[in-house]
Amino acid sequence: MKGQGIIEAVYSVGILGLLLTGVVILILLSVASKKNDFDRKKATELGTLVIEDLINKSQNDATFWNLTEINDSNSNFSGYTYNVGFTNVTNNLAYPNCGVGKTDCAEVNVTVNWEGKNPQKMTFNRFFSKNAY
Repeated sequence: MKGQGIIEAVYSVGILGLLLTGVVILILLSVASKKNDFDRKKATELGTLVIEDLINKSQNDATFWNLTEINDSNSNFSGYTYNVGFTNVTNNLAYPNCGVGKTDCAEVNVTVNWEGKNPQKMTFNRFFSKNAY
């Protein structure tokens, strides 16, 4: 059995190669997952900042109720953009006093977009009212 040691060595190297390949793939997937989580966390931060700014404007700036769509970015969030869309709420049974001859209730959708491996987006919704509900 002169060649048996060589066969065992080749077999061992093959098994080791398979194990290392699996470990490398696992590490790469873990790094990609962390990057995706980081991107989503940043998008959530930006969406929250935009919503907070809109809350302030709804209470202190009458032009908020013109419900003008916004497409913008924030210099602190490089690579991220956001869009704000407004829907005037009228004839809604849940809010019977909304939109009766005036614009005083709105559904706001904030969409945060960013480039990753593929273009991605996250959407936030909030109801705004001049009256308390």
